[in-house]
Amino acid sequence: MDAGNNEPKNNKTEEEKERRSFFLGIIITILILLIVLLGWQYFDQRQTVVEKVKVVEVEKYRIDSLTQDLIGLQGQYASLKTNNKDIQAQLDSKKDTITMLLQQAQKYKNDPYIIAQLKKETATLRMIMQGFVHTIDSLNTLNQKLTNERNVAVNSLNEEKKTSTQLKKEKGELQDKIVKGSLLQANTINAEGVFFRFGKNEVSTEKARKAQKLKVQFSLAANRIAQAGSKKIYIRVIAPDAKELSKTADESSVFSFEGLKGFYSGMQSVDYANQEMSLSVYCESSAGFIPGKYIIKIYAEQAEIGETTLTLK
Repeated sequence: MDAGNNEPKNNKTEEEKERRSFFLGIIITILILLIVLLGWQYFDQRQTVVEKVKVVEVEKYRIDSLTQDLIGLQGQYASLKTNNKDIQAQLDSKKDTITMLLQQAQKYKNDPYIIAQLKKETATLRMIMQGFVHTIDSLNTLNQKLTNERNVAVNSLNEEKKTSTQLKKEKGELQDKIVKGSLLQANTINAEGVFFRFGKNEVSTEKARKAQKLKVQFSLAANRIAQAGSKKIYIRVIAPDAKELSKTADESSVFSFEGLKGFYSGMQSVDYANQEMSLSVYCESSAGFIPGKYIIKIYAEQAEIGETTLTLK
């Protein structure tokens, strides 16, 4: 009797053990799946954080690089000394411009387009500084005379500070146009010196003393989303001695570009119809031309659309 009564109890015990093992297996499986899911989420979030950190580090490097370039350029300008009051005034004005660019670099540090434009203007200021070095070294032996153009350039740069609000507004409008992809592009740019034989026949020349004008040939690329209509194309020429060339030395030869002001050497109005068109613009200089390397920049709607160089012997 006792043995028969113990057998059902043993069966129940075995069944309870099997159920417990079954439920324990389910719980362990669920825990393993939870651990795997949490591990995958942790890894995914960690990768996302790493990518964001990389993006922030890259942007910070770009800003830091631009800032260091401007600070270094500011120190180089500060090291240039001269007894010529006009040249010293221009140096001081360029240092003020660098200070303004530093402020813009901090203000627009999250705007990649403006940062890129500031880098380009920094490179231009560095080229201009090299011209100042050459001019200061040459003054001791050549006794060069400053022209009215230099005084006008200084006054123009000083006036630029008074109109900064308007320039910022124009820069904002320009940025909107860039975002919409409506910026023109100048392609196949070629520049040469020319003179006119008997006042009519145009002749190409590489000699500065013979050149009467600079001829800049290029094509405006087709752009279907650009606004069609009348547009003014400006040519800005920076001579080997750091001067911005112009036909006249007054405000009539000053134009606005990318939040700044400067002299233009040539200008042509065109009727743009969203199709590719070829242009030839003649650039003039009230001071003539000297041997060396010329930087030639093309602007439309206050934005730089092309650049080339020309060397005259």
